[in-house]
Amino acid sequence: MMRFIYTTICCLAFQIVMINVAQATTVQDLLQQNKLQIKAWIAPSSENIDGTLNALNMIGSEFAPRQQVDLYIQVKTDRWFAAGTYISPFSVDNSLVLQRNKLANNYAQRENGITWSIQEWQLTLYPQLSGEYIVPAIPVSVSIASAPGEKVTGHLLTTPLSFNVALPDARLSQDVNWVTAPELTFSQVWNIEPDSELKVGDAITRTVTIAGRDTSIMQLPDFAPFQSDRVQSYRDKGNARDSEDRDGFYASKTIMHTYIIQKNGQLDLPVLNLLWWNTATQTLQPLILPGGQWLVQHTPASFVRAYQMWILSYLIIGGLVIYTGQRLWRQYQHAQLPYWLMFMVNVYRQQWSLCTRDLYNQHYKCSGNRQLRQSGSRGSCHADPLSQQQGTQLYNGNTQNNNGNTQNSSNAQDNRKGRVIAAWSEWQYSARARWQSHSIKQQKLFLVLWLAIRRK
Repeated sequence: MMRFIYTTICCLAFQIVMINVAQATTVQDLLQQNKLQIKAWIAPSSENIDGTLNALNMIGSEFAPRQQVDLYIQVKTDRWFAAGTYISPFSVDNSLVLQRNKLANNYAQRENGITWSIQEWQLTLYPQLSGEYIVPAIPVSVSIASAPGEKVTGHLLTTPLSFNVALPDARLSQDVNWVTAPELTFSQVWNIEPDSELKVGDAITRTVTIAGRDTSIMQLPDFAPFQSDRVQSYRDKGNARDSEDRDGFYASKTIMHTYIIQKNGQLDLPVLNLLWWNTATQTLQPLILPGGQWLVQHTPASFVRAYQMWILSYLIIGGLVIYTGQRLWRQYQHAQLPYWLMFMVNVYRQQWSLCTRDLYNQHYKCSGNRQLRQSGSRGSCHADPLSQQQGTQLYNGNTQNNNGNTQNSSNAQDNRKGRVIAAWSEWQYSARARWQSHSIKQQKLFLVLWLAIRRK
């Protein structure tokens, strides 16, 4: 009898449950019957005493700009899921929203004697600026098995949430490179060690690696190649990767810069600076990668290429100088230079006999007298026969054409010039031995006499 009564009660209870389930034709019915629940929260978050989250919950602790904010959406039912849940796209102002997990986390949990099937999604937000952020109500598509062979499909909305973001340090600005993460590494590798000797045309490759936990490659900064006329800069294709492990999300970014050396001298590549806001210790830590210095030398080809205009100019000028020097030397050997230039060259070479010849020739050209002084006068002197003959040969044609004009213009000064030249010739022949050690003084005297003769 008791067994019959127990069986009857179980059948009635089962029929009542089936009737209630059959009446749940929408997800709203399941929500009202507490057979379907949805919950969203931001980690870390504060809960009420009963464990529920406040609507439009304001997080007590503030986040830093570019810090990862985890948004969790949990859907659970005491039945089972007929299909996976789907999170509709949404946006938050001044923030990046990423769904880095492509699949939900499925597990079962027993509460108060009821076993719940749970699907939990994790989304990441990266706020970029300071201020208050509001996460809107997010549509979630679900499909619940209400009875054998039947399912209920519909959309749920999460509760809106909000959180605050504040700049933790005044040194963090848009003008500097900085990252917010609990863990971060900043390293570099050179293909050629600094302080090495290089040549023009060599290539230097700088590989910079930034890796951090609970961040994204979109949050890791970029470094532009160094620009200078000493190098030609290239940016090689780097590597950026987001991954996930047991400790959370992990981001790694590799930047490669190649520099082709263009000039010789000392090459200095700059240091790289990065500020890291450590969310684990709430401190700001500067990270620095040292630069590099190299001594660059020319190759023969690079030397010619760098100084080709100077080399060409020197060759042209040198060729002109050699050609002019050869022409002047030939004219000097044939006594075809101007008189004043011949005289100065002979003075420089200390050819005193030739200097005397030049003085006599100039006197003969100006006065037409073959005798430096009148015969019988004190200090009289005749020109050297060889000098007289050379002067006559050199200037014979010129004196024939200009003899009349020269005699008329120089008669008044003939006696004065003749006396000066005769006195100099007499002194030069009588006291040459005493003045051999004073060649500089002799050169000066010759120049003074030459200028006196040239003046008319």
